[in-house]
Amino acid sequence: MKNILYVLLFLATTARAQNPGAVPPLDGRQYGVVLEHPGMKSVIVKSDISYLNNDKGNLHMDVYLPPGLKKQEKRPAIVFLNAVGDQEGESKLKSWGIYTSWPRLMAANGYIGISMESDGDRIQESLRGIFDFLAKNAGQFNIDPEKMGVYAASANVGQSVAYLMGEHANKGIRAAVLYYGHHQAGPYRKDLPVLSVIAEGDLHRSPGTADNLWKNVLANYAPWTIKMASGLPHAFDAFSDNDAARRIVMETISFWKNNLDPVPVPSWKPAEGRDLLGTVGIDRAKALGMLDQMTKKYPEDITVLAYYANELSADGQLAAAESVYLKMLKISPGDVHAMMDLIALLYKQKKTEEAEKWLATAFSSTRPSADAYNNLAYNLLVLGEDAEAAKCYEKAISIKPEGLTYYNLACAYSKSKNPDKAFAALEKAIEHGFTYRNQFEHDPDLEPLKSDSRFQVLLAKTK
Repeated sequence: MKNILYVLLFLATTARAQNPGAVPPLDGRQYGVVLEHPGMKSVIVKSDISYLNNDKGNLHMDVYLPPGLKKQEKRPAIVFLNAVGDQEGESKLKSWGIYTSWPRLMAANGYIGISMESDGDRIQESLRGIFDFLAKNAGQFNIDPEKMGVYAASANVGQSVAYLMGEHANKGIRAAVLYYGHHQAGPYRKDLPVLSVIAEGDLHRSPGTADNLWKNVLANYAPWTIKMASGLPHAFDAFSDNDAARRIVMETISFWKNNLDPVPVPSWKPAEGRDLLGTVGIDRAKALGMLDQMTKKYPEDITVLAYYANELSADGQLAAAESVYLKMLKISPGDVHAMMDLIALLYKQKKTEEAEKWLATAFSSTRPSADAYNNLAYNLLVLGEDAEAAKCYEKAISIKPEGLTYYNLACAYSKSKNPDKAFAALEKAIEHGFTYRNQFEHDPDLEPLKSDSRFQVLLAKTK
């Protein structure tokens, strides 16, 4: 990506030498962001403010202030990062069209816009320097130091991400925008929302450069939004004078707004049920504590007890979960879901005799739904109780015959070394529309069947 930046500089320099005094049409530095705002003309600009001055040199920034800003008013700031450094003999990055128009656009939208110089030999020091300066002098520029966003594009992305994901990153940075640039694979922070925009043109030039991005985001549970700028080139926010580019710029402004502006306070009071539902699945220890209190408050509420039993089971507290399920069945003897969950739990604890008694009770009832049998069958299949799983799948099919259920029945028969019934179930699965070839080929549960000539015959019927 850095090469692209330097190519632009080279082309601009060459063109300028050929036409002294004129601005060459292919000098990309002249072009600003492709979205306008009527307030841009009224923005106040404070230029060349020193933010880092030491024996290594003096670095400056430009500050773009919204019109009508009150003296004590504080606004979020958007810093347009220079993480490549300024080249000697060339115009400063902050003087380029894109770096004068973007902060002006953000100021017109009510934010403080900032562009900066940096030293190519001390990029990380430059980045730390500007945020240290802003933190100490926030009031002077009407900045809320706890609400800052950043923009890094092209070759600026690599060093910017290294700073943003590092230990020295300013804690007031709440939202980062990365445009068409390459960067490290991680680790990524869970507390920093990022909008990463990939230009289609970059993928044409360098195929595969973004292949692992989403994988790395998921591995870090990072709050990233990845946007494909379809049909747009590198530097589209300056070079693509069309609505597709403008819409992405608008989305970018919305991203900053959503992460930096105050969130409306709801009119309702907090509800303990909602709090619990928002905790289950993300913080089990906290959820168990909340459920323990709720079961004391609502000792006969089946739904509360069911959540408690499920969380206890998931936490490995099997005996405690069993006790809760038994309590549920004492309160509501016909609760099929509690019965099915208890059966799976008993099998998991190797309490086979008790499990079979409850299973017989479930089979003698006409109340369980196909879904209830399917859920129990799946749990039994995972536990290796393949024969019992097959019985449950048969029950589910008697209520609601479906391709997926027939397929799972085949898996149960295959695992329990009953190939004839397994092939019969697979035939039924295909008849009912379950024809996913990839699933047939790669499911380890069907491995015992694959050496049988009948398997290839079945495979020919899949897609």
